[in-house]
Amino acid sequence: MKLFAGLFLLLAVAPAAFAKLEITNVQPAHGMLGPVRDSDDVYPLDEYVVRFQLNGVKTTAEGKTDCELAIRLVNAAGKAVVDTKATLQRVMSLGGDSVPTFAVVTFPAVAPAGEYKLTVSVRDRVASETASLERKLTCKTGEFHLLAPRFTHDPEGKIPAGTTGVAGESLYFRFKVAGYDKSKKLSLTMKAEVLDSAGKPVDAKPIIANADTTDPEKLASLIQANFTGTLALNRVGEFKLKITVEDNVAKKTVTFETPVKVLAP
Repeated sequence: MKLFAGLFLLLAVAPAAFAKLEITNVQPAHGMLGPVRDSDDVYPLDEYVVRFQLNGVKTTAEGKTDCELAIRLVNAAGKAVVDTKATLQRVMSLGGDSVPTFAVVTFPAVAPAGEYKLTVSVRDRVASETASLERKLTCKTGEFHLLAPRFTHDPEGKIPAGTTGVAGESLYFRFKVAGYDKSKKLSLTMKAEVLDSAGKPVDAKPIIANADTTDPEKLASLIQANFTGTLALNRVGEFKLKITVEDNVAKKTVTFETPVKVLAP
């Protein structure tokens, strides 16, 4: 009788070890590893990234995930403007059943203003299970705005990075701006400065860059301006990167700020 009771208990709790597929820790973000995005407002030419944790993933005999990622973006009328699928195959080198991943949608230059719904669905082809998430986005037009700030470990922008680094490293950043006045000429000034934990500028020279042209052909074809910069992480501490771009023609400015943390090796 005792043996039967013990066996019954074992059978009752064993299924809990087999977690179902689920999506957790959903974060709109500026890139795969970048800072959290604090708004679901988007703009034409914008790249909206949402990252998340996929839990309960099953693996193949080779120790890889085999999932299908479907991304669907529909407008207020219910019409799909993005409808794509991709394969998510990752080697689970550290074991476990969790893997971080992300989805991204790019809004076209002529994206109409209004409400959009983003649906990201994941199908685990090994376990035949599905999970999904939804976000409501608002597209705005006609504003001077900064788009797609991205941080990388390399100047070519190929190796994603976050804004936490190690002293001795370099942190590269890039972004674009749109919605500026180009009726007569283009005149933009970018200023990137580092602030300390109290919000005061550190004793370092800000990064200044300009984008200027009066060429009619170039003005006619311009839809965005691109800027890049580099931070040398020379000391440990907590800082803030503040980027300001001024449209010198329209006398408008746009800013972006993000914490930057530097750790000891």
